[in-house]
Amino acid sequence: MPSKSITYSNAVREILKRVNDADGDIYLARAKELVYEGISSLAVSEGVSRDDIRGILHSEVIDTSNNTPMHKLKLKGTNRQLFYNPAKIISITDDHSLNDVEHKYIELSSSEMNRINDPDYKPFDDEVFYHHRGDFIYFYPTDRVDNQKLVITYIGEPDDYVYIPEDESGDESDFDMIYSFSFIYKVIDYGVGRIREQQSGE
Repeated sequence: MPSKSITYSNAVREILKRVNDADGDIYLARAKELVYEGISSLAVSEGVSRDDIRGILHSEVIDTSNNTPMHKLKLKGTNRQLFYNPAKIISITDDHSLNDVEHKYIELSSSEMNRINDPDYKPFDDEVFYHHRGDFIYFYPTDRVDNQKLVITYIGEPDDYVYIPEDESGDESDFDMIYSFSFIYKVIDYGVGRIREQQSGE
């Protein structure tokens, strides 16, 4: 493993070496999948710092006055409001360049959303509930996000990385510019563990 930089291909080859398939004759395709899967799974897990995933951690300002209807935002797929597809929403806050309103945004689970019409389960005057369902985020009460600017901080889904064999050359993103070294090694360990599980069942 190179000491100064690690690419996607380096990470894939390190997994293959650790599972005794250095040439990738058996597990190359699986190792490539597992690097992406490991990033996606570990990035949203507890204990991950912002520095660990700095290349896929994003903050964007969304103006709800440009949105119809204003009480929901499309997060994924075509015509989404965010630049990247989010894997996980970290926080939502008000942007004060439009007005001085400040709300506390509280994420609700599906079961909590089912209680939204319960009089005892109403948000306080400074609160906005939101619920992530499918490709959208829904806000309640809806009028509190009308004509607002929201700062949404989120973990984006990782790019589709290109694997370059050792005997070929090409441009690759250095993983250590996107993720911390400790996070990359956790991803490698994740891939090795999943392949070893597969090997034990073969």
